[in-house]
Amino acid sequence: MSTLTMSSTPPASQNRRRRPAREVVLGVDTHRDAHVGAVLSVTGAVLAADEFPATAAGYRDLLK
Repeated sequence: MSTLTMSSTPPASQNRRRRPAREVVLGVDTHRDAHVGAVLSVTGAVLAADEFPATAAGYRDLLK
């Protein structure tokens, strides 16, 4: 006779949400005359940062 043991807790690998390898976060520090945008990896490494004027053209450049 064999016995089957079941755990009520799923394995750790099933509990974690897998993030896409290229997922990044964009943060924008807004000011009256200019905004500073920074792109971070999910681990917090700064991948890029730049300053943009707080104008319609600057907003377009920030989105590019």
